[in-house]
Amino acid sequence: MKIIVIGDSILKGAVTGTASGHLFDIIEDSSLNLAQKALGFEMDNQSVFGNVISKGQRKLNKMLERGETADFCIVEFCGNDSDYDWALVSENPNEAHIQRTPPADFIRIYSEMIETLREHKITPVIMISPALCAERWFKHITNGHNAQNILDFLGGDKEKPFKNQKEYDEALLDFAKKNKVQYVNMREAMLESGKFDDLMCQDGIHPNEKGYKFMADIWIKAIPELRKEA
Repeated sequence: MKIIVIGDSILKGAVTGTASGHLFDIIEDSSLNLAQKALGFEMDNQSVFGNVISKGQRKLNKMLERGETADFCIVEFCGNDSDYDWALVSENPNEAHIQRTPPADFIRIYSEMIETLREHKITPVIMISPALCAERWFKHITNGHNAQNILDFLGGDKEKPFKNQKEYDEALLDFAKKNKVQYVNMREAMLESGKFDDLMCQDGIHPNEKGYKFMADIWIKAIPELRKEA
């Protein structure tokens, strides 16, 4: 079995707040690396830190144009797409700011990617991204910026980014069900674990090493159950 992966830093295995002093580090024991070791499948992981779905679509199209193929393609986007440019928000909280990928465009591009994969006889698999830790994320996005301005933009609700991301994830889950796309719901699994905060880095958006191990266990159960589309 060969799996292509198109996603962002979460499926790349990024962690933040480490002693290295770097903005982020990529750990060897990412969720899919651990699953690969356990299950023995071939993998081409094209996930990129900071990736948004439009860039992922361009990457996928270029790969397919080169003739690359696989049995499955895992697609994972949301966190960066549902986010704002917080520096701009901090400077101009009263202006209208749009998310990096507006919701309608997010689902439209996802739909195009799924259709493209199916045209190339590659079975698509959607990963529903983990949720945000709202308090940690607010602290992270206001670091070095005007926290009050950002809070004003959010209508005084520190959980607004969590709610925004949830709307994207729920719309994506609805899309997957309506279009019979197989999916792995990491958001639900991690929130229902009873230890969500312990699975996340201090920035509130990236899983930590325990989080990636938790995700790996989900993949190890889910991947053997994937069905190749005809």
